[in-house]
Amino acid sequence: MRYRSTRKWDAVQDSSNLLYFAQLIEELLFDFSLDTYKPSAMNTSLLCKEALETIFEIDEGNIKKPNLQHILDELCVNLSKDIVSNKLINLDSGAIFAGLKNPKSSVHDKKVITELLARQTELNKYKSTNENLLKSAISCPEDNFSEIRSLTRSYITTLINSGYSSKHIFKLAQQYFYYGSNRISSNEAIQEFLAFFSKKADEYHILYRGSPVFESIAPSCSRFDIAITKDGSEFNVDISKYNFALRKDEVYISITKVNAKDVYVAKQRADERLELLSTLYTLFHHKEHLPYLADCLVINNTDNSVHKSKTTVNTMHKCIDHVPVKASSKLNKFVSDFSLERTSFKKFTRSAELHSLALASDSTENQMINLWIAIESIIPAKSDDDNISNIEHIINSLTPFLSMVYLDRLIARLTTDLLNWNKHEFLAQISGINGSGLAEKLVKLMALSEYEERRNRLIESFNDFHLLSDRFNYFCDILSSPANVASLIDNHNTRVSWQIRRIYRARNLIVHSGKTPSYTKILIENTHDYLDVVMGSLMKLATKPKEIQSIEQGFKYAELSYLSFYKWLSAKGAQFDDASITRIIDKKVI
Repeated sequence: MRYRSTRKWDAVQDSSNLLYFAQLIEELLFDFSLDTYKPSAMNTSLLCKEALETIFEIDEGNIKKPNLQHILDELCVNLSKDIVSNKLINLDSGAIFAGLKNPKSSVHDKKVITELLARQTELNKYKSTNENLLKSAISCPEDNFSEIRSLTRSYITTLINSGYSSKHIFKLAQQYFYYGSNRISSNEAIQEFLAFFSKKADEYHILYRGSPVFESIAPSCSRFDIAITKDGSEFNVDISKYNFALRKDEVYISITKVNAKDVYVAKQRADERLELLSTLYTLFHHKEHLPYLADCLVINNTDNSVHKSKTTVNTMHKCIDHVPVKASSKLNKFVSDFSLERTSFKKFTRSAELHSLALASDSTENQMINLWIAIESIIPAKSDDDNISNIEHIINSLTPFLSMVYLDRLIARLTTDLLNWNKHEFLAQISGINGSGLAEKLVKLMALSEYEERRNRLIESFNDFHLLSDRFNYFCDILSSPANVASLIDNHNTRVSWQIRRIYRARNLIVHSGKTPSYTKILIENTHDYLDVVMGSLMKLATKPKEIQSIEQGFKYAELSYLSFYKWLSAKGAQFDDASITRIIDKKVI
């Protein structure tokens, strides 16, 4: 979360809803935001489509029947909260829920109900209604942040699944709201901004440079609308302006007939063609892939504009890393202190190897498969007497780790956001509060009644940073009681359970059907994060003071710690005080 100057806004005081929208979009689309603050993988329209595709795969024998009900349960929860779908659907919600949730209803009946919902929430209809509701919510004279947040999250998910890249939306929003020559005069500017997303796909021509090996496979390239040439003068634009001359022995790889709504999607689709061609090449030449440079020119044939594109951020790299000095220090401590017994150490390093393979790959499918195997590899085998499925065992094994760090990570990010916003003001308001670190002091500031005056001073100082103000007030409410924190964790666990099942289904589709769902990159980010949390927690427990000696002990330690933690949160009459907040923040585990 970052505050940006509003110098191009003519009436900031009267445009709070639009400014909140602009600040929220930037956080949603920033590559290194927490997963919690990124767009959802699904909305109601997409869930209907996923359910119908799952029914098809069940009929084909690629997915087991019990997987369907979890999607339908998620769909029902989504329907109950989704402002957009409630505007579109003219069927009684009670009858819909009864039909989708009834264990005695046949798959056929559930399919028919879902088909009706899919027709009424078709993605283009959903997008149009979402836009109209956003315009109405933002044009409202009163602050309307809660509704705007819900509508904005669903809108970004819709745009990404309508063919726009997150990078394009991110850059367009930054330019429009902060850096472009236009002025923002009022909340009504939302209409002009949303109009940017009404265009049809353009046809693009993408130009790479690569090895002369491509000349020898030119006939095969032509089947993919890929032409190989050394003559740059035959293109519609003067490529000499873009420092894109051939180097020694290189050839131009020209990919045509690429339809896309922005340059980033165009490049992604061209990359996919080259990757497919390179994959087929390795069937006959096992030692290497076809060599080409990732840098390219993306030419829009509609307006002849040219975009020089560089390597995009690998999905696996969208995480917070330690700086090299700190990474080296942590590695040295890990190697010297790590205390897992031999079998567990081999199991741990095997999972680390699979994590490394995913990091090294540019293939979405390889990343997904290697990450999932890494998770399966590190989780202890379920007991013979456990009458649960493998996916339920995986969810039950991961949940304690993910739940124990969830609040800590949210508070850590809020602490960082406050420091980045106004370090002096933030430190002034927590000065004198007992605590072993800034995060603990912040929680006490938000949770304890004795600091109400300080809280109010901090809230007043946020001024027009509406996103930070809204986030701070949200956590003040969450931390008003342990029961609220327990509810926060319950909701998180439900969402994580749905997402792990979605990851599992996506993995099965890739392996058994050769299909890659459109939202796979979001799933890769989530899978990577889940794996990192588990491995990081095990490393922490297996180094000083060395709480565990085996992976099995690590998973049991996390389970027992979580149960104890949650039991305290949900105890009747539990209240936060100075000592209990220290327990929340400094749990001494994972």
